[in-house]
Amino acid sequence: MKANVSKKTAEIKPAVLRAVVDDGTREIPLVNKFGKLICNIYIRPADFSIIDRYNDLKDRIESIVAPLKELSLNNDGTATFEKDWEVLKKVEEDVKREFDALFDMEEADEIFAKRNPFSSVHGQFFALRVFEALGGILEQAIAEEAALSQKRVAKYLTQPESTEGVKDAGDAAEDA
Repeated sequence: MKANVSKKTAEIKPAVLRAVVDDGTREIPLVNKFGKLICNIYIRPADFSIIDRYNDLKDRIESIVAPLKELSLNNDGTATFEKDWEVLKKVEEDVKREFDALFDMEEADEIFAKRNPFSSVHGQFFALRVFEALGGILEQAIAEEAALSQKRVAKYLTQPESTEGVKDAGDAAEDA
């Protein structure tokens, strides 16, 4: 007996399976002062060590960009002289690596996709302006997460009802 299987049935391919896990990552729009989207950044507010990484980078960021003080840069963040490009690219790699380490994910290329990290914004590097803006948003997101965590923990740490006046309260069972 021959099975009657259509071509269509024989060509069925298994579906690609995928599970989506909410790991607490939040999407935060990074906008300019006119509300225009620069990019979306992603952070995990439950990663409380992000504040430690931020503060550590805050202490070091000026020294990371310090080699640029010796260069002649255009307002768009590019090097004026060919000899300066190597140093500029090295510092750019360092800054992007530090931003990625801060977020514990690759965010720097997205942040600086539309604007050079060393372009001038009121005499300051764009990367430093972004870094300063991130400080406040990180603190706010972590404070919100901490409050939610405290609320959840408090639910499990409620005080037991008083056993005062209850016969045999606190007595061990005879066979314990």
